[in-house]
Amino acid sequence: MVDTTRVVKEIQVKYKIIGRTEELRQIVLAHAVGKNILLEGNVGVGKTRLAKAVAKYHGSNDSNFFRVDCSEELLPHNLVGYFEPPLVIVKGYIEDSYKYGPLALAMMNGGCLFINEINRMPESTQNSLLTSLDEGILEISKLKTIKAHKDFFVMATQNPAAHVGVTVLGEALKDRFIWINLNYQNPEEETLIIKQEANLNSGNANKIAIISQNIIQVTRESTSIRRGSSIRGAIDLATLINQYDNNNSTKNWVEAAVMALYNKIELEDGLTQSKNEIITNIVLTVLNKSDFQ
Repeated sequence: MVDTTRVVKEIQVKYKIIGRTEELRQIVLAHAVGKNILLEGNVGVGKTRLAKAVAKYHGSNDSNFFRVDCSEELLPHNLVGYFEPPLVIVKGYIEDSYKYGPLALAMMNGGCLFINEINRMPESTQNSLLTSLDEGILEISKLKTIKAHKDFFVMATQNPAAHVGVTVLGEALKDRFIWINLNYQNPEEETLIIKQEANLNSGNANKIAIISQNIIQVTRESTSIRRGSSIRGAIDLATLINQYDNNNSTKNWVEAAVMALYNKIELEDGLTQSKNEIITNIVLTVLNKSDFQ
């Protein structure tokens, strides 16, 4: 049996993962029993970072970490591979004429196939994954059958809040994954992450991180905002405000917050206030409640 506590701690320390102890424990456990892993969570909760950390810990590096970013244009041959017509004409249907896709390469090399936003993958492409995930076999017509290396594994992510350009995952594909959910982390952990990722080390580091976290927390709770900011918004805000000569200035905080959060929130329909106004009001409210001055 794998010592999940030890492995989780090693991953956290080696790859600078703050918190996520329970989610990492679930990922490590699923990987230990050879299961494919589906990480589900909103934008900015750290799905990709966790997947990369676990993959690297288990031996994947740049040469055997194969990333697929899904869209409606991702066809089966983009995933599996294809024969190059000019080479087929000259050489025929042999290996020299074939360009392997990330799925085939991961299976042959024993690496991690990381599928980003799998719910944007077209149904026809989803079907090309089934035997690889279930039986560890990939049939390439006119060439060969690939039997997966023992170290081959698959991690995928999906954003349940995404509605544009998404395809419902087929039941057959979902059945081949272990599901792990990622929510926003608690304010204390997010504050530590902000300090780490924004490289805050001045005398005001704690205050900048706390205020930045408080601001995005309010965006998540506001009835005027349909989609609040992920922690990326707070990291961007903290990074920006840290560059001002005066990071105690209300004007500077408002300016930096609008820059950092404008593209990271989505307003409810029918509002008379603009994004600028809503962000400004949130910043002023947070600053007034904090020991800002």
